[in-house]
Amino acid sequence: MHAYAQLTIPKRAHLSVDITRDGRLVFNKNDDIWVIQNDGTNAQQLTKDLKSAKRPRWSFSSEYIVYTAATKDRRSIWLTEVNSGRTENLSLDSNVDIYPFWHPDNQRVFYSTNVDGNGYNLWEVNTQTRSRKQVTKTSGDEIEGAWSSDGKDLVFIHRENDWFSLVLRSKNQPDEILLRTKDKIAGPAWRPDGTLITFFKSNSSDISIEMVILSEPRLIRRYASNEEYVTSPIAWLDRHNMIYSANGLIKKRLFNSWSSYPLRFQNTFKPNLVTFNAYRRPILEWPNEPKGQFVIRAKRLFDGVNPGYQYNKDILISGGRIKSIEDNKDWQELIVIEMANQTIIPGFIDVDARLPKELSAKDGPKLLRMGITTIVGNHPGQKKLNVLWSGKKMPGPRFLNSEKWQNIQLTRSEFDASAVVTTSKETSFQSGEAISTQIRASQVLGLTPEQTLRGIGVNAAAAIQVDPYLGRIANGVAADLLFIEGDPLVNADDAMNILAIIRNGRFYSISGLIERTNP
Repeated sequence: MHAYAQLTIPKRAHLSVDITRDGRLVFNKNDDIWVIQNDGTNAQQLTKDLKSAKRPRWSFSSEYIVYTAATKDRRSIWLTEVNSGRTENLSLDSNVDIYPFWHPDNQRVFYSTNVDGNGYNLWEVNTQTRSRKQVTKTSGDEIEGAWSSDGKDLVFIHRENDWFSLVLRSKNQPDEILLRTKDKIAGPAWRPDGTLITFFKSNSSDISIEMVILSEPRLIRRYASNEEYVTSPIAWLDRHNMIYSANGLIKKRLFNSWSSYPLRFQNTFKPNLVTFNAYRRPILEWPNEPKGQFVIRAKRLFDGVNPGYQYNKDILISGGRIKSIEDNKDWQELIVIEMANQTIIPGFIDVDARLPKELSAKDGPKLLRMGITTIVGNHPGQKKLNVLWSGKKMPGPRFLNSEKWQNIQLTRSEFDASAVVTTSKETSFQSGEAISTQIRASQVLGLTPEQTLRGIGVNAAAAIQVDPYLGRIANGVAADLLFIEGDPLVNADDAMNILAIIRNGRFYSISGLIERTNP
């Protein structure tokens, strides 16, 4: 007689689950990938020496599993043959690759990657030949995708500025936008018979499972919204049975049922069991964006994500955001600001700011002078200061309310699991003044200059779920930039040699910020 137990998601986990046609499950737990048989027995751990393994997906043949894991300071795509345990890295050394999924031919793996620094696009890699091909190339980001079981149709998510689109690509047909919304959408998945696509939609108050019924005309319907979902693709056992994770459990649900029930397992998983609470991402506000466009000509820039510098780039700024990053060219009537030999990097983010008790409007320019373009904290005047500091007269960092934006996962990042997110609360200094201490502390911990900058940039943005809008230099993100004298990727201390700043699409010299704080 067997004793069955529920599999409860460990604290802070983001569990993703997939299922084969014979009912075998694969899921990530405690940063490793596990497989369990369809009768709930023989749990097998597939990964051992990788960091933060997540989002496993079965091949259509059920022979292989593809997933992401952190290695060499970046996320890579990994492949494991289930029967033999043979594991190999499918990624190139210079890329950050995420959201893998299979083609039904069982040879090609598709994924999202930011190769040229101009946003994430979908690529494919042949697992037999290692040949690669770019699949999408548009402005913005193409991220999560899924193939229909017959291999004829591809669905993916396109993200640009504040908008998310669910896009259908069919052979020899123009791309069709099935849905365009300002709510975040994630986890597209095909029903095996190809009649509909499920996905998750979330906003500040709700997470729901939605579906696009592929009739003529297309119909978009809400399927369910009564659970705390993890927004990883739904796994379909067949056209009637769905598997997903919610409320801290792996759940099964009949398509025509009003409720789900937890799967039971004969293996007991004991470590660190707690109830799962989903974190709903707030909506980032953009107050006091300026009008007009201008160009920053950079001899070199570090985009905050990809290794090394990009050289001889023009950054087109429109309103408070970066519209495009292009090679140097003639911009005709637009103003071009030449930055000579300076290095451009993303503005710094303090996700847990130590603020003075008597915080005033004039503290805004002081924080900007130290490179802080975003702070997260608790203050009764937060809303008013955020609007004021986003303007021209008394500029300061973007001021986010800690009650809305702080996330408990402050040491993990989708992009760089090794770079610690540093905050001024960890020092005895106030926000801004603590930056140099944070940079030196990161070096003492053995982090490279790139990892150090990510710890106060893209990793910090990911920790509070404002990536990809903050912490990087890319199309559609906030125009919050620092102009540095020196080489911060060789010597991280050079990041404090700030000569000028762009905040919310406005250019400020250090001398101009000092003048604003004078009596």
